[in-house]
Amino acid sequence: MKKTFISSTFALVALFAFASGTAFAQGTQTNLPSAGLTPESSFYFLDRLGENLRQFFTFSPEAKAKLQIEFAGERIAEIKIIVEKKGVNAKGLAIAESLLQANVAYAAEIVVEEKIAGKDVAALAKTLNDEFDARDKLLEQTFKDAEAQLKAQRKEIKTNLLAEARRVGDTTQIALLEGQLKDIDQQIDALGQKKDQLEDSLQNEQEKIEDEMSEDDQKEELEQKEEQEAEEAAEAEEPEEADEPEEVEEPEEAVEQPEAGEKDNKKDNSQNSSSSNQGDQNTTKAEDNE
Repeated sequence: MKKTFISSTFALVALFAFASGTAFAQGTQTNLPSAGLTPESSFYFLDRLGENLRQFFTFSPEAKAKLQIEFAGERIAEIKIIVEKKGVNAKGLAIAESLLQANVAYAAEIVVEEKIAGKDVAALAKTLNDEFDARDKLLEQTFKDAEAQLKAQRKEIKTNLLAEARRVGDTTQIALLEGQLKDIDQQIDALGQKKDQLEDSLQNEQEKIEDEMSEDDQKEELEQKEEQEAEEAAEAEEPEEADEPEEVEEPEEAVEQPEAGEKDNKKDNSQNSSSSNQGDQNTTKAEDNE
């Protein structure tokens, strides 16, 4: 009975592993696989167990290296789900990031070991690098989308909710909204720091793979990176959309000022007219005396 249970469990896990691999194989290089279970799930160990079984039954070093890039795609899909649903401070995010780095590092290690063994790994290195580049772009887009979403929330609070609370003088609501704005700013900063740290660590491992590519492929890769850096620099120079200014009521005195000026002009005209009439009267009296 116990052996039957163990056999059934093993078959179930093997089927789970096969299904995971099939689902990924059906996707394209520019699409992420289904995230499935994430590190925050209590059953995430089943996902990891399935990957270990696939790795155990993969014997070719080249196939093992490619498998790690597939797993890296799954880690990126998990990061995307966690960031979108739980935010940058979710505890499962660190686990997914650590596993992603381990996947890329293991792929690089296999390439280096095969090179040391005297094998030509230029084509393998090129394939691994191209496949990971496609997934890395989706990882970068994940962080950009999360940052844009946070900035949209901040703008909504600042230009609408906070402006209305200030207009009606609701001090409690003002304090609450200002606290939310501060929290959003902290999340944006944390998101940027996490993105830079993760990209730096992945780049270090990816460079080990790039070093084993042919000279022509390395040159092409360098040109692509320079082009991408130029595009990112151009995007950074574009000014961010400014928040709409809060409406300020103009004081009534500023509107009434022209009327006061008109009254002053009328008064001056009246005084001039009186002076002119007085002068005419004096002239008439002088003529009568003569």
